[in-house]
Amino acid sequence: MFTILYLYITIFTVYYILLSIISLKSNRKIRDKYTSKDSNICVIVYASGEAGTLEYLIRQLKSQSYDKKSYSIYVILDKVENPPEFIFQTDLGINVVNINNMEPIGKSQAYSIVAEKLSEAPYLDAYVFMDSKNYVDSDFLENINFYLTKYPVFIPMINYIGEDSELGFWDNVRIAYSKYISQFLYNARTHAGLTNLLNADAFIIKRDLLNEIGSFDFKDKTSEANYTLKLAKKNIAVGSVNDVKIYREIENFDFRIPSLSKRTEIFRENWTKTDNIISFEYIYSLLAPNWLVCILCYAILLSHTYHFGAFKVLGFFNVGYYGILITTIMLALAFCVSLFHAGIYAKGYLYLFSYPLLSIWHIIVNFPPIRGIRNFIQNKNRKHNIEKMTADVIVTDGKQDYMCKIELISDDGLARVKFINKGKTYTTKNNHLRMVDALKELSHKLNDYGLSLKVCQCCKYFQPVVDGSTNMVQGLCKCPMQGRVEGDIINTLIWNTCPNFEKENVVKLF
Repeated sequence: MFTILYLYITIFTVYYILLSIISLKSNRKIRDKYTSKDSNICVIVYASGEAGTLEYLIRQLKSQSYDKKSYSIYVILDKVENPPEFIFQTDLGINVVNINNMEPIGKSQAYSIVAEKLSEAPYLDAYVFMDSKNYVDSDFLENINFYLTKYPVFIPMINYIGEDSELGFWDNVRIAYSKYISQFLYNARTHAGLTNLLNADAFIIKRDLLNEIGSFDFKDKTSEANYTLKLAKKNIAVGSVNDVKIYREIENFDFRIPSLSKRTEIFRENWTKTDNIISFEYIYSLLAPNWLVCILCYAILLSHTYHFGAFKVLGFFNVGYYGILITTIMLALAFCVSLFHAGIYAKGYLYLFSYPLLSIWHIIVNFPPIRGIRNFIQNKNRKHNIEKMTADVIVTDGKQDYMCKIELISDDGLARVKFINKGKTYTTKNNHLRMVDALKELSHKLNDYGLSLKVCQCCKYFQPVVDGSTNMVQGLCKCPMQGRVEGDIINTLIWNTCPNFEKENVVKLF
């Protein structure tokens, strides 16, 4: 056991020391080495929900120092509430993709659809994908143009603006740790030719590479890690460029690092499926210990060797107390070097050094017995208000229709759907705020098996009615059926069906 522990922590120590040495390399940008070619860049801005800072971001993008003929702007409005009229002005030259679906289709699908439309554009060199919550400098695209000559895909540096007092103590701890990771670890890994975790909120990728890799699947932080692995298996490293900056309000902070359990799951599924250095290193870096684990490992090894003497490693050499102590000191010195490159102000060190406490608390509250007891107490003390309704539906494989049933379940206002076919049942995995989302999850599950759910919600003639309720289960049928007088309104519900059903085509949303 001590041999495994020693090898694990020693390998990480050597890795960390090497990154600290690499980080000493100058990151200064040399202006006279800028490429004379201006890449044709397409900036794709995604907005959903409240418009927020969208208008301000568009104005910043329109006033770039970059050649106006060398970039275009696409704005995706995914169910945006009260979008600013500014972006619809024709003189701005902005391409607006306005999606008025029943609910947002999501960043992943929106990005993929627009990128597919532009995949054959002969003039396009690269995409810049970014969320509308960001701000940029006037030389944002100019800097991107330079770094496209060095990296086929890279992420910019996110700077949070605002007062620390606007957030709680532990949120500031997460911000300090994220800044340390970005400023030191990602920067050093980029210099070493290693890959970094892709951030779906802001990243740059060459068009030819995206056409080769394929569409996105950014559901959560884990899917971002999987996409990074997909690139790594193609021997493509995701760079991190501090010189390309974006800014975000501090209240929009999002902790982008996947949990240890998710990283372990990715490792377990892929550790034997690597065939190049980049993917191999990335897979094993997912198991790199955090500060708390480092402290515990060295504390255990120092205590053991101090009380019981040296132990033999792999049958070749003995490791004693002073050997481990020297390694511990070297790791501490490497950490001190890394702080010089983290760009953290004095107060930020308090937050950064508190991160191990956050790790301890996270382990305690998520320890299986404690988590089970906590969930049991919460569920036991809470009285569930459950409402159910059963409806007949039709499922088709394109050749034959099958009569089935669905059970619509509302549990304390949260919706899920049970699908019933010949006594066999399937219940949607997630609890949704709206019944339409639960029904959509079921529809996607059936699509995976080549089946289509023939209900009004999935029909191209269905128009939802926003009635102020959470579920929004009402709608209108716009089908031009025989004998229907123009202007007639036919009311329907999301789970109804009829012989005139035609499957909705997402491309028609534009």
